[in-house]
Amino acid sequence: MGLMMLLGLLLLAAVLGAPVYLGVRAAQPRVAQRPTARENLQQRLAARQITPEEYYERESALRDGDPPARGRR
Repeated sequence: MGLMMLLGLLLLAAVLGAPVYLGVRAAQPRVAQRPTARENLQQRLAARQITPEEYYERESALRDGDPPARGRR
């Protein structure tokens, strides 16, 4: 009898807790994804923070997996 009561209470907690959890989770704002390295490069090129030559050099390094030979940090 005691085991059935415990299982009943656990079931009741799950039935009441699930909608509360889902409601709180749905109400939270979504976190924006961070831009990728390639997107950062494209934005910097568009803002003229880097030259096209620097862009292609760094994009090539991203493709190859090597760090750029020179550059600002």
